[in-house]
Amino acid sequence: MAGLFAHPLALLTALLAAAGMGFAIQRGGTCMVSAMDQLVRQRSPGKLLSLAECSLWTSALGLIVVMAGFAFGASPAYPLGLATVLGGLLLGAGAWLNGACVFGSIARIGGRDWHYLLTPPGYFLGSLVHFRLLGDYARAEMETQSSATLPVLVVLVLASFTASLLSFRRSRGDLASLWTYRHATIAIGFAFVVLVAVAGSWTYTEALGRISHGHGVPHWPEVLLFAALLGGAIFGGRRLAAPGGFVPRRALFCLAGGGLMGFGGSMVPGGNDNLILVGLPGLQPHAWVAICAMALAIAAGLLGEAAWRKIQLSRTLGRADPA
Repeated sequence: MAGLFAHPLALLTALLAAAGMGFAIQRGGTCMVSAMDQLVRQRSPGKLLSLAECSLWTSALGLIVVMAGFAFGASPAYPLGLATVLGGLLLGAGAWLNGACVFGSIARIGGRDWHYLLTPPGYFLGSLVHFRLLGDYARAEMETQSSATLPVLVVLVLASFTASLLSFRRSRGDLASLWTYRHATIAIGFAFVVLVAVAGSWTYTEALGRISHGHGVPHWPEVLLFAALLGGAIFGGRRLAAPGGFVPRRALFCLAGGGLMGFGGSMVPGGNDNLILVGLPGLQPHAWVAICAMALAIAAGLLGEAAWRKIQLSRTLGRADPA
């Protein structure tokens, strides 16, 4: 990572990719909370399908990058066990409590919701507690990505591209119609592949986890990448100012939610973005199990929240009409 300073063009490319990711998350996203909320409340799988499509593009582009001779240091697979399930459940519970996943929290900060400034420190503290109680991460296994899946991925990607062309044709060539949630989410995958190919596997949660587990301080390029990611999110969310002021209770939820995600991400290990963008298309068993557990925990939280609101509403109506 520090070697990026020796290659100004590589550093510039990485910064632009990080900024592009930040900008794209204001329109799309890899946030499981948002996707599950749409599924539970609206009975629509649209955002989940966009996540799957983004994962598909990321996998195909990653394999193409490797076959072209470039490095693609994607996250390796990890052992599958009870810790994977518990880690996924904690990731989901933390994301629900926080109101967004770790990447979605950057989008909220970009939208001027300052409560989410406490999510990254919470993630660090949760990862630190994991290290103090349970020790370091599980030992990584060999990467599972293989070029044998490339033909299937190419077919699926071509189908996705064809669907986009048909949608563009139906819009009568309106370029603005292309910047949908689906395409913005795919753009996140594009930017992720460029970033990994140029700078290696990097997310801000990986950096926080590494520091908390005693694997060194962040390099200056990582600080610049985080600044570019946040800057892109702020620029993309410049018209999305959050209503209301600062609520301490909401901020505590963000801190606690970040802590649960940090602890859970250390158990799996890996945040939901690495699991979605690398683990799922790489057919890594630990990623599939963790994401399913995460989705179940988020769904349970959303359903429980809805049930509690109904109870509160019925109590309010009962007090208003004692007869």
